[in-house]
Amino acid sequence: MRTSVFLCLGVGLGICNADIIPVTGSKTGLGQHSLPARHNIRQLEKSGPQWDLFIQGLLSFQKVTEEDQLSYFQISGIHGRPYIAWNGVEQVEGAPLDGYCTHNEVLFAIWHRPLVALFEQVLAQHVQTVALQYTGSMADTYRRAADLWRMPYWDWADGQNLPSIFSDPNVTVNGPVGRVTLENPLLTYRFQQFPLNATQFPSDCDTDYSLYSYPETLRCPDPTTNQSTEWMVDGDVEAIQLSQQIYTIYTRLTSFESMSTTACSGSSIENIHNEIHVAVGGLHPMGHFANLGYSGFDPIFMLHHAAIDRHVALWQAIYYNDSMFNSTYVSPVGQFATAPGTKITADSPLKPFYADVNRTFHTSNSVRDISVLGYTYPELTGNWTSREALSRHVRTVVNGLYGNTTDRGTRRRGVELKTQLEYHVEFKVDKASIKLPATLRLWVRGRLAGRVVLLGAPARGDIYGEIILWDDLLHGESPATVGSTIPNSLKDNLFWDVASVSGETLDSPQTAKVVLVVRKVSQPQGVSEFPRYEAPQVLWDIPPR
Repeated sequence: MRTSVFLCLGVGLGICNADIIPVTGSKTGLGQHSLPARHNIRQLEKSGPQWDLFIQGLLSFQKVTEEDQLSYFQISGIHGRPYIAWNGVEQVEGAPLDGYCTHNEVLFAIWHRPLVALFEQVLAQHVQTVALQYTGSMADTYRRAADLWRMPYWDWADGQNLPSIFSDPNVTVNGPVGRVTLENPLLTYRFQQFPLNATQFPSDCDTDYSLYSYPETLRCPDPTTNQSTEWMVDGDVEAIQLSQQIYTIYTRLTSFESMSTTACSGSSIENIHNEIHVAVGGLHPMGHFANLGYSGFDPIFMLHHAAIDRHVALWQAIYYNDSMFNSTYVSPVGQFATAPGTKITADSPLKPFYADVNRTFHTSNSVRDISVLGYTYPELTGNWTSREALSRHVRTVVNGLYGNTTDRGTRRRGVELKTQLEYHVEFKVDKASIKLPATLRLWVRGRLAGRVVLLGAPARGDIYGEIILWDDLLHGESPATVGSTIPNSLKDNLFWDVASVSGETLDSPQTAKVVLVVRKVSQPQGVSEFPRYEAPQVLWDIPPR
């Protein structure tokens, strides 16, 4: 069981009750002109004092004893293993022995928001403590920097390689008494107790792929050296090129449900999320980041989910009339504190996150607006006269950041082009019908045209996804003109299959549905406008390979 040791860490942290840890977010710096913003890790690294405090604060956080409920280990472990109660929120009858996290459900995009906010509010107190060690002429500068510090994000859709800070063994910062070189806390987390607890991290779990045997988190691990293979991580991240995919999320998905989760047809932010987990972690052999039971311990995890949160927050600003789901659905598998078959609405509890000391849980609606958790993003700052004015501004920003792309030979965005046809392969797979994790692969004329990751958790439920057919995969037969006959040339040359983590082809599930879809799209007419999509047309079912 988790320890019952609780600490009052101050008003700024919002934890002063011996029984309950409320998730308030960091409340420092709120007297400024606007809310403190979370910044891209690449910008934070150039910020000076905030960067110095972040590195030292994260090192301090990681050293807190793992028995402490406010330790890096226990807060990171909320997501998956060790599958034990946090903050007194116990497993409910009939619930799976799994993490609290909601995957392949509509709650995906919103459940992780209070998780990152909790991590941020605890880390912020370590940042404050470090800032108090600076004296003399540096004291005020570092105290102000600490007040405005918020959790950085890693924008993996910016078209750049993996930030070098994720793989550097050491980092040099300005400490309270001068320049100091420290172990890089963004490289790995070393488990304080190793071997790991055999009950909480069992060696006989065939879905954990021996991750229990590593004393620290690894990415694309080399089993002969028990070291991360950072060059492979960098190559994997570069290869997936997510600018086009995230632009599709912004421009084509106009309901919260479809934006949020792989439980809805087509593409989703969760689909992109899964690709990053595998690119960083690796599947064969598997690193911690690729396994949802262990991924929370990797120091990249919270930066990855801060990026997810930023994209969701920007999407909510654009589609402000649909910024939360309005439907009721049934949780098919459940989580640690949610039984299978539970009806879920936007007012259902986001366990284990209490909003206050009265044991009132946060809900999707209570964290719909990020300002309640004490932060914002640079793209959302400013004095906007209306929600529509902010929406136009964010659309302009999104077009500038992700719209002008030539990824994999696709058309350029943000310039005037004719109406086009876009071809996508959409699929639906019953996860229980295959051995997970796995990948669904698309083949065009014998060439691998793309793949979608099917993660191991949850083990049941339908999962949806989408693969874009890029121009270069069609060997110059560009689908840019309305009325194109490209599908006729593809009909006998387009196949799919399912592969294991080792790349071995598996039996194709008979219930899987894989189809070729075409959409007519009109390009944007202004910098604050998005492309306009007509209703999709299913052309034909794609056969297994």
